[in-house]
Amino acid sequence: MKRQYLIMMIFVMSFGMFQGCSFLKDLSSMRNVEFRIGSISSVNIGGVSVLNKKKVTDFSVGETISLASKVASKSLPLSLTVNLEARNPNDANENAVTNNSIATLQSLEWRLLIDDVPTIEGVVNGPISLPAGGTTISIPIATEVELFSFFEERGYAGMAKLAFALANPGESTVSVKLDAKPMIKTFLGTMSYPGRITIIEKEFK
Repeated sequence: MKRQYLIMMIFVMSFGMFQGCSFLKDLSSMRNVEFRIGSISSVNIGGVSVLNKKKVTDFSVGETISLASKVASKSLPLSLTVNLEARNPNDANENAVTNNSIATLQSLEWRLLIDDVPTIEGVVNGPISLPAGGTTISIPIATEVELFSFFEERGYAGMAKLAFALANPGESTVSVKLDAKPMIKTFLGTMSYPGRITIIEKEFK
C-alpha cells in the first residue's frame, strides 16, 4: 500500500512539474509577442470621409454645411480604424508536440492616445491565435473619438487638421499610440500580461 501511495505521489509531482514548465513556456511565449500599429484607415470626421483631403476647403459645399451644423452643436466625432498588428517571433519548430510556441491572445485592453492625449478605451476580445514563425496577424480596431471632448481648444480648423493628418500619416507628425494590457489564456485560466505596454506605429516592440 505504501509503495502504491509513493508511486502515485511521484506521478502527481511529475505531472505538476510538467504543467508548471508548460505554464512558464506559455507565459514566456506571450512575453515574446510583438505589437505595432500597422496603419490608420477609414478616417472620418463628423461622418465625412477625409480621404484625399488635406485642408478644410477640400470639403464640398454639402459636407461643409453638415460639419458646420455639428460644430455648432459641439459634437464632432472622429472615427478611424487602428490596424493593430501582432507577431509571434518564436521558432515555429520549437516544442511542436506541446504547441507551447503558439501564443493565444485572450483579450487586449487598450486606450488610444492621439498626440499623447489619452482618449477612449476599449477591449479586443479573443481568442486570437498567434502562430510562431513571425507571421503578422492583423487586428483591426474600429474607434470613435468625440473631438470636442479632447481637442476643443484647437478649434474646428485644428480638429479638422488633426483628421487630415491621421488620414495622411506620411505627411504629418501626429502620433498615434495604444496603451495596452494583453492577456493570455493558459491551462490555469486567463493570465494578465506582466505590466502595460505602449504600442506605437511602424515599429514592432
